Amino acid sequence: MKFIVFGLGNYGSSLGRKLVELGHEVFGVDSSHTLVEKMKNRITYTVAMDATNREAIQGLPLKEADMIIIAIGENEGTIILLAALLKQIGVKKIVARVTSPLQKAILESMGLTEFVYPELDSAERNAYTFDFRDVLDSHRICDQYQVAEVFLPGRYMNVKISEIDFENKYGIQLISVKRTIDDRNIIGVMRKKRKTMGKVGTDFLLQSGDSLILFGESKKISEFLLE
Repeated sequence: MKFIVFGLGNYGSSLGRKLVELGHEVFGVDSSHTLVEKMKNRITYTVAMDATNREAIQGLPLKEADMIIIAIGENEGTIILLAALLKQIGVKKIVARVTSPLQKAILESMGLTEFVYPELDSAERNAYTFDFRDVLDSHRICDQYQVAEVFLPGRYMNVKISEIDFENKYGIQLISVKRTIDDRNIIGVMRKKRKTMGKVGTDFLLQSGDSLILFGESKKISEFLLE
């Protein structure tokens, strides 16, 4: 996969290096020539530019990228302006770093739905999440096992839990299901919120937009998604 990472500070540089280790192509962007020079031999490509310059941004391989990650640090204004520019240009897959509830609410009002919290999540954990195209979040228990939130495969929409043999067929365990509900954020804007449904019974009917929280070997979770 191809990633563009805006911001090569501690979080962005760690994320970029880990994604490269996992075999992905990473294009790193930062306004600091010092950080760009430091990272030029550690990730695939680096470039120094002003992230709020529309013409400069349009020169990046945005259409070829599978994901754009805004990893800029404390400058909330730059994060919001960059997100707005990317949305105007037509970028679909944007993941933004957030540092406050208000900043997140503003980004949500712009249509962003995916966020990272460097103060809570490590760059390595986020890299493992981005490593699988259909994984929304993951926590690696050890080298072999992980807990992962994954998109519900299309073949299981409108199917009951009892009809999916998670343990015997796939060698994984279903922990719970997440579903989208309507909710208001702190500035009163209606948003889509993910709710964990707790322990689900065998008669629970899976719907479009649901995600599954699974436990098992990374390889087996991947096989379940790719079947």
